[in-house]
Amino acid sequence: MNSFALAATVAMRTTPLDPNDVKPGWVALGIVVLLIIATAFLCVSFLRHSKKAMRPWDGEDTPADKSAAAQRRTKG
Repeated sequence: MNSFALAATVAMRTTPLDPNDVKPGWVALGIVVLLIIATAFLCVSFLRHSKKAMRPWDGEDTPADKSAAAQRRTKG
């Protein structure tokens, strides 16, 4: 494993990259666009799940129900 890492390091040093040859491509743009779409999908999904979490569960009293019951007890 170390010999492979050493060979890769030596190979990289012997053939340096020319900054004029390195250009962004369409593949990189496609990957960035896919990441943006995936992030937007995850944000929408998070918002849907957070709205579901804010709803009361079956059989659970909401804060409005509790305050209404307390007011009925004090009046009656």
